[in-house]
Amino acid sequence: MIEQQIAQKIRKIRESKGLTQEALGKKIGVSKALLSKIENNQSSPPIATLAKIAQGLGVSISLFFIDDGLKPKDYTVIRKEERKQIVRPGSKIGFTYFSLSGLRNSHLLDAFIIRYPKVEKEPKVLFDHEGEELVFALRGEVEFVYGDERIRLKPGDAVHFDSSQPHRAQNALDEESECLVVVVSKK
Repeated sequence: MIEQQIAQKIRKIRESKGLTQEALGKKIGVSKALLSKIENNQSSPPIATLAKIAQGLGVSISLFFIDDGLKPKDYTVIRKEERKQIVRPGSKIGFTYFSLSGLRNSHLLDAFIIRYPKVEKEPKVLFDHEGEELVFALRGEVEFVYGDERIRLKPGDAVHFDSSQPHRAQNALDEESECLVVVVSKK
């Protein structure tokens, strides 16, 4: 399962760099307890947290999704039916992420299809990580929260922003919404 692969890779990379969970947590602003849950596959982190972990470890977020048995190429083709779900439905907020970046091990850009469930209770958490992000609404409507601002995105609308500022997107309708999200890391 992809979550177990991610958990194992985070631990392996962290240990290879001689970092404790506590040291990595302090470096990226995440608790040791949360890192332990992630590494033990007891918690599936959202992309923003994975991006922070990758940055703290000095690796591309895509490295967590590479199948070690396959040799990376200079390009990636992701067929719709082969998309890998990287966060389980029912995670803390309920977003479902599908990686579009595949096996490339060295790149600045990571792309995802994110499905946003109907909002039962509005989440209070905002995410931040270095780099830039683009959210493009594909289906339904999404409310984009950027600091104190709220921006409604309908299909075909996009927002491009500095992802180091607190942000999140959430469903704005009574049915699931879907967006293309592109995260660009700074190296």
